[in-house]
Amino acid sequence: MFAPLFRSGQPALAQLVLQLLAVALLGLSLRARQNLPVSRPEMVAAISLLLMPLVFLIPLPSGLVDWLPGRDIYASIQAQLGIEAGVRRLSVLPHETESAWLLALIPIAVFFGVRSLDFRGLRRLLWVLFAIAAGQAILGLMQYGGQSDLLYLGMEPAYRTAVGTYTNRNHLAGLLVMVLPIALALLIYSVGRHGHRQTQWRKRMAFFGTLRGHTAIGYGALALLFITAIVFTRSRAGIALAMLGILLATLAYSRRIGGNNVYGLVGTVVAIAIGVGLVIGLAPVLDRFSVSDTVENARWTVFSATLTGIGHFFPLGSGPGTYPEVFNAFQPLELGRWFVNRAHNDYLEWLFDGGAFAAVLILFLLGLYLRQWTKVWTSEAWSQLRFIQVGAGIGILLILGHSLVDYNLHTPANIVYAALLAGIFFADSALGGEATGARRRTRGRSPARQDVPRPASPTAAPGVPPEQIRNPFLD
Repeated sequence: MFAPLFRSGQPALAQLVLQLLAVALLGLSLRARQNLPVSRPEMVAAISLLLMPLVFLIPLPSGLVDWLPGRDIYASIQAQLGIEAGVRRLSVLPHETESAWLLALIPIAVFFGVRSLDFRGLRRLLWVLFAIAAGQAILGLMQYGGQSDLLYLGMEPAYRTAVGTYTNRNHLAGLLVMVLPIALALLIYSVGRHGHRQTQWRKRMAFFGTLRGHTAIGYGALALLFITAIVFTRSRAGIALAMLGILLATLAYSRRIGGNNVYGLVGTVVAIAIGVGLVIGLAPVLDRFSVSDTVENARWTVFSATLTGIGHFFPLGSGPGTYPEVFNAFQPLELGRWFVNRAHNDYLEWLFDGGAFAAVLILFLLGLYLRQWTKVWTSEAWSQLRFIQVGAGIGILLILGHSLVDYNLHTPANIVYAALLAGIFFADSALGGEATGARRRTRGRSPARQDVPRPASPTAAPGVPPEQIRNPFLD
């Protein structure tokens, strides 16, 4: 809840609070469950994320460090300034790498915290996530419609668009894009739920007048709110990824409406028609509402210069967290009047900072993500947890795609939410849910009562279904 409040967690004081909360969360998670349900590859990935910045802080002889690629210019400058050559580190800016290590505590703590929860805790956490995303979306719509400086909370955005409490409209779009597939998952899961015994379409449609039907309508309203706010961020990548998310959710859930395809083939066709219709309807919105800024126009120039820096420092990199300061040496003249603080491509920035270490870690994490899909995607009937996991997996895919053209995974708030989705996606499918609850209810019943049919009412009129209430005025 705290992560996005102060400029998406980017100020130093906000990051300090998040880091202290991360330490507390790690302690609580380990105390709640001494044996966390985390597989060995997942533990290896978490430890690698935590240890990689520390490798760049190991003290080494100056002669060895100065010989490494990209360090010669720093050794030359230190010699001209009269700085004695003592113990040095692989990172060209050790204090920035220390900050990067402290920042890495946050996603690791959130991931372990989510993994320590049971199914009921996960559902409560999702409601908190929905409340945060809805609040950001409503504030963003007010900013776009109100055109008042007060609604921007002291920030000065480049464009009058929806930004919420973020400093960048693309990052608000990144949050909403991550959450949208989960809202769609719960919407499709809730539609017609427990209505599979009703064979008449009139009774099926009457479902929307029940409490569960109102729940489905609520999830639909949330999804519509998120889509609308994404449009008014005017983020080209955000709108395009929202379209992709709707299409993927349609393909994933159209044959599983209500958990076991309550509405049959007709429901599947209608769901696909609605999903494809939304995507087609958003296509002209992409051209009309989205805007491009100077950074977007210069993005390929930044990419090219970043690749030059990667080659200069390869295979070790300049050190985690050093990109904003080190990139100045490779910044083209046409971008000389701007300070390029990010590569606007998370993968290139990681390779610039971490070299081959980062490349191996990226491939390992992507391999874990693909491996988890083979566990989540099954041909069996999907429980509510399975729907949520698939939605979280789609959300992770969308933010990974967004990271090709922006730096969502270098923004503390979105790092928190990406780690939250990862914790849900990698959760054990036997964590809980309807299947477990159904088995508990079955065990609690008396076997004799299950086998003995209920006798018909002696006053039931012939031809009246047993579930229909008898009209007392007929007596």
